[in-house]
Amino acid sequence: MGRLHVHAAARVLVFVCVGWSTAALADVIQLNNGDRITGTVDSVAGGKIVIDTEYAGRVTVSVDAVASLATEQDFQVRLNDGRRLDGKLGSGESGQTVAADDGSPAPVALADIRSAGQSKLALGSFGRDWTSRADLSAAVSTGNSNTDAYNALIESALRLVRSEHSVALLLSQEEADGVSTKEQLEFDYGYKRFFSEHWYFSANGEYFTDKRKDIDHRITAGVGAGYQFWDNSFGALSVQAGGSIVIADLDGVSEEKPALRWGLSYNRFLISKRLELFHKHSILVLPDRGQVFDTSTGLRFAINSRLDTSVRMDLQHETDPPQGNDKTDVTYSMGLGIKF
Repeated sequence: MGRLHVHAAARVLVFVCVGWSTAALADVIQLNNGDRITGTVDSVAGGKIVIDTEYAGRVTVSVDAVASLATEQDFQVRLNDGRRLDGKLGSGESGQTVAADDGSPAPVALADIRSAGQSKLALGSFGRDWTSRADLSAAVSTGNSNTDAYNALIESALRLVRSEHSVALLLSQEEADGVSTKEQLEFDYGYKRFFSEHWYFSANGEYFTDKRKDIDHRITAGVGAGYQFWDNSFGALSVQAGGSIVIADLDGVSEEKPALRWGLSYNRFLISKRLELFHKHSILVLPDRGQVFDTSTGLRFAINSRLDTSVRMDLQHETDPPQGNDKTDVTYSMGLGIKF
């Protein structure tokens, strides 16, 4: 009987310790009315604090309603007077503080913080982070002509301590009066391996097919180097360049050519992360076929932490396309996005 009590007590102790450690690792917002919000603070900007909670998803809190803020992670803090501080946000006898490089707390008012965000550069990241999303759109028109158009973009990224894997699948199909006018499929894979805080080795692969342009398939594989300018709570910007091999089957004729590749990826969150601006492009330079330019630009507006609406423009331009095809192909999409 005594052993049962010991085991029960041990279980309670483990439960309490686990619960205490989980709470201890949480960021804490103390409100002026005495309430507390716990979770993971994402950013501070525009007089708002964005915090991710387990019980209510992403929550936005006005700085005016906050008495103090304490975080477990370091933040890059920019003040209204232009100063920059790096460290944990906390509270002490003198009020709100930011831990300085030597560990001493520097007093700062929450109202004086212009922005604060976590750096997500590879060498500063720990653990793993896997994110995925799908943007879906469709358009149907009737009248003088009947047109059905469908567009789906699925993206997934796995971030490890010093590396990142990403995949993207784009499907575009259009039919006018029963005749197919667009039938495209594009699959992209990207890999980054950081060897410093900003510089990384890159590898990429692409599979593209467009039956309407007589492109049975085009496979691109390459390696190179890239530079991550920034990657934090407010967005990211990176560029990369390298060499590639392009294997294409154009209307039954196969060819294999070397190429140079340039790529850029940018996104920026605005309005307490309700609005996202994004842009990606890549340029392939082929010796005998000119350039192939791919770009995707758009806006997303968050409905909640899982759903958003999106407006996107996808453009592909070839300086020397297969005979009988236009140089530029543009697709405009408006639809619903799902994060999972």
